[in-house]
Amino acid sequence: MYGKCNHPPDSSSSCNRLGFLQKNNSLEERSRIVSSFKERAAKNLLSCDNIGGDARFRRTETDFSNLFARDLLPAKNGEEQTIQFLLEVVEILTNYIRKTFDRSTKVLDFHHPHQLLEGMEGFNLELSDQPESLEQILVDCRDTLKYGVRTGHPRFFNQLSTGLDIVGLAGEWLTSTANTN
Repeated sequence: MYGKCNHPPDSSSSCNRLGFLQKNNSLEERSRIVSSFKERAAKNLLSCDNIGGDARFRRTETDFSNLFARDLLPAKNGEEQTIQFLLEVVEILTNYIRKTFDRSTKVLDFHHPHQLLEGMEGFNLELSDQPESLEQILVDCRDTLKYGVRTGHPRFFNQLSTGLDIVGLAGEWLTSTANTN
């Protein structure tokens, strides 16, 4: 009745804690999982605990407008700025992933080129002699994801695309971090 599990979707059985990408999950179960993800994202459940030598960090309000790439690791005393910057990037990416799986969002938020030039904050095709601040880099990340095609969207169809694989995404992050060549 409920896929491979005979428990109702609201029970606390271990089979209901499976990911929502499994084929046999009910719509109620998918909604519960997405709601849980939204709640955790809203509460920002990152803590400052150091359990077993594995540090976790709390996201704090950081003014990135006066910070640049040179202020991040390996810069001396760049650890806190690096952590906060990466946490902000992760938040941008998780919001994008959440919206990607929401069937009510558009596959593409289409705009004509002149509309893009008017609407994108701080967008300029000219290359500056000065470096961009981390704040501008974060804005550019948001704009890139906002105006790009959501190839992981359930309504995006292509003979070469199978959607967004979260485990594969984690593997890509891991590989990019470990292999800097």
